[in-house]
Amino acid sequence: MATLVKFLKHPNDTEVFAFFPQLNYNNRLYNNNAKVSYAHLGQHSACSVAYANECVSVDETEYKDLKNELEQIGYDLKICK
Repeated sequence: MATLVKFLKHPNDTEVFAFFPQLNYNNRLYNNNAKVSYAHLGQHSACSVAYANECVSVDETEYKDLKNELEQIGYDLKICK
């Protein structure tokens, strides 16, 4: 089964990260307000939904390397906007 992913970056930053809108990050601690994210540096971490909403989608040329990295570690991705 494919995992939904959005590739984002904050308008004031150049770092692209993957945001997984269906994967909650520690429900007990964050109460569904944080989702799993992934970046080249730091790898898996929490990302607040509010922060993700401030971010903008990036095109394939910007997320290509990160997508490849995720697929190499086993993700079957379905990209959403």
